[in-house]
Amino acid sequence: MTKDSISNSVLVLCDYDALYAAIELKLSTLTELQVTRTKSTAPTERPKGSLPAEDFDLIIVATASPKNDPLSMLSKASLLDRVGKSPLLIISEQPTRSESAEEISYLNFPFDMDELTRVVGQILGRRHKPAQQRIPAELKGD
Repeated sequence: MTKDSISNSVLVLCDYDALYAAIELKLSTLTELQVTRTKSTAPTERPKGSLPAEDFDLIIVATASPKNDPLSMLSKASLLDRVGKSPLLIISEQPTRSESAEEISYLNFPFDMDELTRVVGQILGRRHKPAQQRIPAELKGD
């Protein structure tokens, strides 16, 4: 699959290799999707030759350990600047919610793999809709 034929790209930050492998395997069932991994312990500088974070349609932060904080993982990977700009899916057993339901979604860990593909599909579908279609009906004034 070439970059031209890929319509969505997902960046995954994960603290556990087996969890990343399971996420990658499950997301491989979605067509036209490229999954890229970056380590949660990555240096604060993005590696040369890697895609800039702006090129990703979704960033998934998955933590299997209750000791790891998703925002710290984003910070270590130099991706905090993407919060609010790129859709973010946080998979964690830490109960967290933000006011921005549009750009940040959550799955509790442990999670159902079918739920993962459903949520990712919803996020990516929402991302490619024109802005007018993403406005809730009660705010449109129709």
